[in-house]
Amino acid sequence: MKKTNILRLFALAIASGTLLMACDKDDAPSLSPKVQKLVAKNWKVQSINVKLPNDADSNVLKACTSDDIIQLTTSGFDFQDGATRCDSTAFFYAKGSWAINETTDSIHLNASSPAKYVSWKIVTLNDSVLKVTLTDSSNVARKLVKTIAFKH
Repeated sequence: MKKTNILRLFALAIASGTLLMACDKDDAPSLSPKVQKLVAKNWKVQSINVKLPNDADSNVLKACTSDDIIQLTTSGFDFQDGATRCDSTAFFYAKGSWAINETTDSIHLNASSPAKYVSWKIVTLNDSVLKVTLTDSSNVARKLVKTIAFKH
């Protein structure tokens, strides 16, 4: 009889453990396909163009910018100057948080140091190319529309 009670308790313990594991919390919600593409790899700067008043594009990519990357992760972003250093006032390097608004196809970057907010409109996003536009308003009298292309 003692043996039967021990076996029942043992069976009850195994069944309870199995039920508790089956009731485990759901995994975190899955990332949207766009976010999955954005966080998959580091994005390397390929080109930076500025729309001129005559509607022509001017390539403003400097040699020192051609090895720069932006790393987007689920916990934030890190825009890094490559091995060839640029003047940090000419191009914005920072770390911070980011979010995507899939309704407007825009990426919002909130840099922590120095504090700055930038919004990029997604023009192209696929497995190897990210192309965005932004309005650079550092010079209030002359706002420039820039297109930045990244590749990975």
